Amino acid sequence: MKKLYVDTNVFLRYFLNDNTRQSNLARKYFLQAQKNNCKLFTIPQILFEFAYVLKSVYKRNKKDVVTHLKIILSMNFLVINNKEELKQATVIYQNKNIDLVDAYLFVCAQTNQAEVFSFDKDFKKLN
Repeated sequence: MKKLYVDTNVFLRYFLNDNTRQSNLARKYFLQAQKNNCKLFTIPQILFEFAYVLKSVYKRNKKDVVTHLKIILSMNFLVINNKEELKQATVIYQNKNIDLVDAYLFVCAQTNQAEVFSFDKDFKKLN
């Protein structure tokens, strides 16, 4: 079975549909994965980059970014390390004025009964 690690630009093409050929190819592989004809993986860093690019390059608002992240995280055919932590981080990101990666760091620390060591004042919003 074919195994593929999905990059940021694949998610961007899938959601933005701004390049017909690439958007169709992304949909094709997502459909194949749904039918168990291939296995798709990605890593948390790709979702951080996806959120950043949507906001900074494509000028999407946070609500749109969160909607897209939740769709990705609900894809049961997509394997992502720490998917549950990413889901929790997305909720924090949605409700607080904090970067997604900082929310993820906070959730990972909480999961491991640890504290975040940072000079970033954003973490004070989470305590």
